[in-house]
Amino acid sequence: MVEYKYSLDLKNYVWDITSISVILLVVSLTIIFNTVVSEITFYTTLDFTLKIIVPLVLTVIIHELVHIASAIMLGYKAKIGYGRVKFTPVFYVRIKDGIMKKHYITITLTPLIAFSTITLILALITPNTLAKEILSTMFIMNTAGSSGDIVLTLSAIKIDKKALIEDYGTSIVSNKPIPKPYNRTVGLILKIITIMLLILIAVQLKIEIGKIP
Repeated sequence: MVEYKYSLDLKNYVWDITSISVILLVVSLTIIFNTVVSEITFYTTLDFTLKIIVPLVLTVIIHELVHIASAIMLGYKAKIGYGRVKFTPVFYVRIKDGIMKKHYITITLTPLIAFSTITLILALITPNTLAKEILSTMFIMNTAGSSGDIVLTLSAIKIDKKALIEDYGTSIVSNKPIPKPYNRTVGLILKIITIMLLILIAVQLKIEIGKIP
């Protein structure tokens, strides 16, 4: 029987995950507004529902289904679990048996790589404006929402190649030591970049509001 005595808890990386999410949000918004649409408009409650609520629900469902599909393709039995990281609800793929390191990295990153790429391509080629905006929102949400997956992957990359990993959504456990995803300096840099981006966004919003007659 494998003994999983090493762990890494995402609750210790809440601000790092938030920082990465903000950075990915800005990057994905920049990509969308420079390649797909110039703006995403909200004139009515229906607009908000179609362009925010519907994409959010679809993104969460498809993101987890992609995790499950990649796990099944690699030969694992998987199901969706639920947990919380502080105030944030977390859905995750629960695999009962230990996952090989290389398989864990593949399963964890597939939604970010495959789902984001597909939604971006579809947003670029579809002629329908509403569909473009919905797909663009899904791309943004999936990309920005993959920060936890990125943190877990950065740790998994450093684990011994013979390690077995189990994912509990808010934490991972392994039969081999789990290194930290990065050092404190990187964490500090992430927070500084996030603060700078938020300041730039606030200034830009102030400028845009000032232009309104």
